Amino acid sequence: MVEERSANEVERGYFTQQEVADLFRVAPATVKNWRDAGLLEYLQAPGSSRVLYPKEAIEEFERKFTKKAKALEPKKPAEVRKTPGMSARPQKEWRI
Repeated sequence: MVEERSANEVERGYFTQQEVADLFRVAPATVKNWRDAGLLEYLQAPGSSRVLYPKEAIEEFERKFTKKAKALEPKKPAEVRKTPGMSARPQKEWRI
């Protein structure tokens, strides 16, 4: 028995150009540039303007071209040295 799948079920394995752009926080034109440069695998039916990106291709692109952020420890503020005879903040003279 052949299992029937709806168009929505088949499409879940694919991302639209806008979805890829949202995922990587870039403009859709950037995704098109990546596609044109050969960095992203895609599917496009002949005569159609709709482009779909396989989920596996997106995951591979993410592994190759993105870096995970590292949590850094906050730096300690530099120690202020006080010179004898001087206050920590220079005083200004005000004249009217």
